Amino acid sequence: MFGYVQANIADLSEEEKQRYRAAYCGLCHTLGERHGVASRLSLSYDLTFLTLLLSSLYEPEERSGQCRCVVHPASKHGYMINSATEYAADMTVALMYHKCLDDWNDERSIPKKAYASLLEKQYAQVKQLWPEQCSAIESTIAELSAMEEQNLEDPDAAADCFGRLMEAVFVYRKDHWERHLRTLGYGLGRYIYLADAAVDLKRDRETGSYNPLKNLSTPPRELRPILQTTLGEASRAFEILPLVQDIHLLRNILYSGLWIKYNQGMEKEKKVKT
Repeated sequence: MFGYVQANIADLSEEEKQRYRAAYCGLCHTLGERHGVASRLSLSYDLTFLTLLLSSLYEPEERSGQCRCVVHPASKHGYMINSATEYAADMTVALMYHKCLDDWNDERSIPKKAYASLLEKQYAQVKQLWPEQCSAIESTIAELSAMEEQNLEDPDAAADCFGRLMEAVFVYRKDHWERHLRTLGYGLGRYIYLADAAVDLKRDRETGSYNPLKNLSTPPRELRPILQTTLGEASRAFEILPLVQDIHLLRNILYSGLWIKYNQGMEKEKKVKT
């Protein structure tokens, strides 16, 4: 379910593109510093949004620089790091660790089992730092696994489960903004789960994989109004937050980038049918 929370690069200014890359590279850099080189394989743009959001909300002191890496060995590239980046790196490890374990349980994927083993020590450290978030991740993934075992055809229950997972991840501090961050994370989680289920529906029907939408009588593209409502609730919470820094970039991700993967999936489905 990774890959949904991304920017629509085409609608960003050059300055915003550089800022987005700096946050992404900063997350990669921080993963390596805090959790070792292997943890960088967990990197995704999804938690880059969380880095930018928390940075804008709490305005922690930033550290920037330039470096080379395995992916970009020829030239240096800029990065941005702060305490929000460190939190996002910890949550990246937690989410990837449990995703790999889930893939092992579902598919008996040996590479995923091996990667989970590599992250096990790092996850133990993250859990010590963020026990509430990790407990929520563990419990909600266990609930989702139980739904899969029962082959439960209840998309609302499954989406609620993943929403609660993301809700916990978005709570960086217990303060005045906690309620709004929870609402934002919950709405994003519900959207990601339902959008992913819609995009994967055809494949899951063919392979027999679990999908709570498998008996959906209408085309998955007709889920768009439900997804819009879900994101509407998240958007209202987002707009309450006193965000100034990177606000256009954050809105680009929330209002445009989030739809890219879903729209691509629905366009592919439409072409297959015609």
